[in-house]
Amino acid sequence: MGKTLNIAHRGGAGLKPENTLAAFSNAIARGYDGAELDVQLSADGVAVVHHDFRLNPVLARHAGGWLTGETPRIRDLSYAALQVFDVGRPDPHSDYARAHPKLTAAEGERIPTLEAVLARAVAAKNPFTLFVELKSSNDPDSGDAIALAEETLSVVEDALDRIIFVGFDWRGLLRVKELEPRARCWFSSDKLQGDLKPTLDGIKASKADGWFPHYANITEETVAYARQLGLKVGAWTVNDPNEMKKLLALDLDALCTDRPDLLQALK
Repeated sequence: MGKTLNIAHRGGAGLKPENTLAAFSNAIARGYDGAELDVQLSADGVAVVHHDFRLNPVLARHAGGWLTGETPRIRDLSYAALQVFDVGRPDPHSDYARAHPKLTAAEGERIPTLEAVLARAVAAKNPFTLFVELKSSNDPDSGDAIALAEETLSVVEDALDRIIFVGFDWRGLLRVKELEPRARCWFSSDKLQGDLKPTLDGIKASKADGWFPHYANITEETVAYARQLGLKVGAWTVNDPNEMKKLLALDLDALCTDRPDLLQALK
């Protein structure tokens, strides 16, 4: 039970503002094993860390107020333009804030670059692994999957021992593997129904190193089959301590959680 990596989802979104340097620094300071983050490209091609394809109006403030209406796409704003927005405190009247009651604000936080997050991970005294999600899809607001994969790999290629690539858009993961076979890629999957063996067979055939599913798809049977195929197995995003206990008993390689403090206490 001790080997399962405790991965702070978006840096530990239940504790600090998601995908901020404050969150990643907190995760490192608390001794978690790593953090998951979301990467997109700004209009000028900078790999930036942000989950939504558009600025999240619940999280982003400008001139003291949270954004309203249709917000700009990340892909349409330069890195400099993105730095105008404060993402250090969610709107206290939002469902998001109510869902994260333990979150401590970090006023003045900006959308960071992947390079800045990586620098903190590399400087950590203890091994700290970044689960780098290539944030792309067929959504019209998404940037190009291949361009994202190529730029992200170029940022982290000198620290591959610290990196596990994940993502639901397997086009990007396949491109990473094509360019750098040594890169570790765990293919993400959303909550699925029915027999998962064909999905796992497809993941293995794509030369993946691991499977990173919704935790509801983690069972003794699916884990055993994935292991039989030689795949590492993680799970996202589990926040309930009772569910954490069940998953820890299966000796997974990693668990991703908004509340890594709770998982740390259980381990």
